[in-house]
Amino acid sequence: MKKLMTICLVCVLTTAASQGMVITLDENGHGNVDGTPLVYGVDNPPVGNWATLYYVLPFTTGVVTGDVAALEPQITSQISDVLRFINVQQEAGGGIEARVYVYSEMETRDIPPYDLADTGIPSLWTSGADHDPVYVNEVGPEGFNYVDYTPLGQTEITYHFISDIPEPATIALLGLGALSLIRRKKVERMCAQAGQ
Repeated sequence: MKKLMTICLVCVLTTAASQGMVITLDENGHGNVDGTPLVYGVDNPPVGNWATLYYVLPFTTGVVTGDVAALEPQITSQISDVLRFINVQQEAGGGIEARVYVYSEMETRDIPPYDLADTGIPSLWTSGADHDPVYVNEVGPEGFNYVDYTPLGQTEITYHFISDIPEPATIALLGLGALSLIRRKKVERMCAQAGQ
């Protein structure tokens, strides 16, 4: 068992190293770069319809601007999230701040408090962006969907966007399931020891 765990850990670390920088984002301000938290906030982007969640990216030279649209896996043409990459000019010669704004659809099952990105889907940015919108299919079961996006020509950066953050009730059910499995294993181990 330990050997199998060691092999799995080596595979995960090798995969992460081969990807270069991994920027993880979600709908509620828990973004990070290889584990280091990203600064985030809520405001109205220079190109957009309304205020939503944004992350400050660690690039002093800015980013290639444009939209990345995440598509629902069950409904191929339905956009569930939009990542809007944009450069924001800082006041008084402060330079450029690279940001990604996150928009997520409001679903009927969503209840308050809403995620910071649950503001709806804007019209895609087609005029003035560095590239046309990019469409990426979500991966994973409903409630745990994610998108991996590597900008064209930038193979050293991967954006890992967690599209659905499990609801607290779902997390609680998963926790109860895990606890019952641990308890079952403990009981089996105790029975096995008593039988020896």
